[in-house]
Amino acid sequence: MVNGEHLAYGSLLLEGYDVRISGQDVERGTFSHRHAVVKVEDSEEEVTLLNNLEGKKGNFHVFNSLLSEYGVLGFDYGYALASPKTLTIWEAQFGDFSEWCANYDRSIHFMW
Repeated sequence: MVNGEHLAYGSLLLEGYDVRISGQDVERGTFSHRHAVVKVEDSEEEVTLLNNLEGKKGNFHVFNSLLSEYGVLGFDYGYALASPKTLTIWEAQFGDFSEWCANYDRSIHFMW
């Protein structure tokens, strides 16, 4: 699955789309975006392999974010609206956010 995700991101970058990923510890890859940023053991230098893709027209950004559901989700939602040629991904920890998301989902259904 992880290799498939990186191939998909690479395809988007080659076509000129940007990819932006944020979430707690997504650089290192605690969850599904494993090793988007690789650190050199001796120097702590960071290498983002998708930024070295030959012929890419888009930009790949990966950010470790605070564990703040409302703040990060709100920012990424606004970012996605303002930048339609960017795949904006916010990766949340299921256990921390499942209750909040369930309540949010119920409120949307209630409103509509």
